[in-house]
Amino acid sequence: MSLVPSLKLTRKRLISFGLPEYSIYLCSIPITLYIPYVYSTHFGLELAHIGLILMLARISDVITDPLIGFLSDRTNTRFGRRKPWMAAGAAVMMVSAFQLFNPQFEVTNMYLLVWSILLWLGWTMINIPYYAWGAELSDSYDERTRITGWRQAFAYMGNVTVLALPAAAGELTGFGSLPEEGLTIIGSLALIVLPVTIAATLTLVPERNTYGLAKLSLATNFKAVWKNGSFKLLWIAFMLKYMGAAWGSALFMLFAAHVVGEKENIAAILIGHYAMQLVALPMWVKLSERIGKKETYIVGGTLFSIVIPMFWFVGYGDLWLLVFVLSAVGASGSYFTAISMSMKADVIEIASQRAGENVSGAYIAIWSLGQKMIGAVALGICLPLLQYLGFDAQGDNGPREIQILVNMYVIPQTLMYIGAVALIWRYPITSKRLEKIRGAFERRKTRLDGFEP
Repeated sequence: MSLVPSLKLTRKRLISFGLPEYSIYLCSIPITLYIPYVYSTHFGLELAHIGLILMLARISDVITDPLIGFLSDRTNTRFGRRKPWMAAGAAVMMVSAFQLFNPQFEVTNMYLLVWSILLWLGWTMINIPYYAWGAELSDSYDERTRITGWRQAFAYMGNVTVLALPAAAGELTGFGSLPEEGLTIIGSLALIVLPVTIAATLTLVPERNTYGLAKLSLATNFKAVWKNGSFKLLWIAFMLKYMGAAWGSALFMLFAAHVVGEKENIAAILIGHYAMQLVALPMWVKLSERIGKKETYIVGGTLFSIVIPMFWFVGYGDLWLLVFVLSAVGASGSYFTAISMSMKADVIEIASQRAGENVSGAYIAIWSLGQKMIGAVALGICLPLLQYLGFDAQGDNGPREIQILVNMYVIPQTLMYIGAVALIWRYPITSKRLEKIRGAFERRKTRLDGFEP
């Protein structure tokens, strides 16, 4: 079970592997960005109900995430372990995204709940095998950051498309500028891009299995995951940061509409934010190669925690100040997912070496479950709390209610980011430490082989 370092991946291979992330983000970002605003202001659902429904939609993931992670590690077909799951998930997510973003029937609380559950089921069937596959694609410490960096670049392209396409359509055709119109466009696009991008990856990129088919029980795998101190530290830090991001996404359109007074061009305003994420990402990847992943995480998280409070200075009519602050947030935060996922791949390698079999699916499942639960909890808390404190998404709000919205947008995000940086300060795995651990496992294997008859 010696780890022979994999060759550096070509740019063509990196692009081919990153493609699904474009369509995955295209279909998932609108859940927090558009749905709370559109379903409350356009379809008349109560803000508190929307938040609770989106949270409840994730409860099924408590079962599906571990199960799909477990089965993905053990699937054995001529097409591979991960690919069949991604193909099936694409079909489920494609249909549910279309129904959720382009409603074909009367919109009720039950309608939102059913299609949200199905969308996240499809997401799970794609993402857990896809991210497990990504963790196995290379054994190189820095190459893993290139893989996650390219994948995240496609994610940011998906974000830009979610915003730029409706805005461009609005300018050219008069349909697309309003959030509910943008949802219709994105739902229709999902029918095309999901099958195309995933089919391209499944066709062009071979799977790689260093450790062989997994055999340990589900309970053994998940006990080992939770006993892994490095993974637990990284996981909790990621969840804090992700909860802050989900919290901000859920409240942003309300912030833009009620604090700044901009209701018709919200999508266009966000383009600068996501464009800066895309532009800054290669610089964060290069910085990681120079100073290390942990250090890059700390630099980026600290900078992000300084930038977020700048929203306090944005007031009514400050459109260009809003655009500037959003762009600064995008540039300072674009490191987060790519670096976190690369660090996670290092942890998974060590865990697989220790277990003697492939456990990527189990680790990705716990990560994914936490990510979705935290995102749902953020929605389930912030929207009902905002309404409880007196803010009305469909009515007039005075200075007190507007200030409550501003404080709820800024303070929780900032505290969560600071907490994530504090945790990562204790993260132990570096490039040198990873090489030492690999050497120790190699020496152990040599000793064990020496006792074989």
